[in-house]
Amino acid sequence: MWVDFMTAIEERNMPGFVTKALLYIGVFAASTVAAVVYRFTEERLGLLWREWLTRRLVALYLDHGTYYWIREHAEVPNPDQRIADDVRTFTASTLSLALVMLNSTFTFIAFSGVMWSISARLFVTAVVYAALGSALTVLFGRPLIWLNYSQADREASFRADLVHLREHAESVTVLRREEQLGERLQRRIGDLVDNMKRIIAVNCNLGFFTTGYNYLIQIIPILIVAPLFIRGQVPFGVISQSSMAFAYLLGAFSLIITQFQQISSYAVNIARLTALAEGFEQASAPASPASRSTQLAPISPGIT
Repeated sequence: MWVDFMTAIEERNMPGFVTKALLYIGVFAASTVAAVVYRFTEERLGLLWREWLTRRLVALYLDHGTYYWIREHAEVPNPDQRIADDVRTFTASTLSLALVMLNSTFTFIAFSGVMWSISARLFVTAVVYAALGSALTVLFGRPLIWLNYSQADREASFRADLVHLREHAESVTVLRREEQLGERLQRRIGDLVDNMKRIIAVNCNLGFFTTGYNYLIQIIPILIVAPLFIRGQVPFGVISQSSMAFAYLLGAFSLIITQFQQISSYAVNIARLTALAEGFEQASAPASPASRSTQLAPISPGIT
């Protein structure tokens, strides 16, 4: 359809141009409705999933004094932040990535045939280019996973200290602990800023590669298809068609490149929630009544 549209322009065919233009407007209108419904469905499913998972984790967190056991024995810092924030990010990212993968699959099926019919060389170039780009993106961006993991904990610890200061403002004033807490907050700020500097440095290196990668996508199909047009083997519209098909196909192949930031954050969310789940399992593991009562002694009054 795109070839016919561009060919009509080249041949100054006004009836053909108007027909194809109206057809494109109809397609764009339908695509707008589909995009809005797509977004609405994704957000509602994410909300429903977040509600169910959060309620489940809160119930497990309160069950048999698990919250106290985790604080005293498990190496799971900021479990409250993991339940509140990481669950939200996890559910939204899971649905988003799943839908992106599904859309990429449909895009590959739709455009691979078009690309192959234009030029087998162009199709192979797209596959090789995307594979090489994905491998280099993982190589350059791999440190982001654990840097983001560390950053999440440092941000949560900073917020926890601020909350502690607010909730214990009276005792801090009476005991004159402003200097002590101020030094602790300054250390928290320094820790999160230092880690964020490392994240920015990695993002900078990754940005050099991904930006150049995306720029080349615009010129590669023209370099391959333009000589075919010059030799009279394809019509002029095929050049723009190949550019569009190449961009869509690269988008489907280059999921790791285009979504690497979200994928790295998603891996961090999984690791943090996995650590929390392991803490819940350890807290609910069978223990002697004497051991459990000793662990819960400081908070046992008033708990049924």
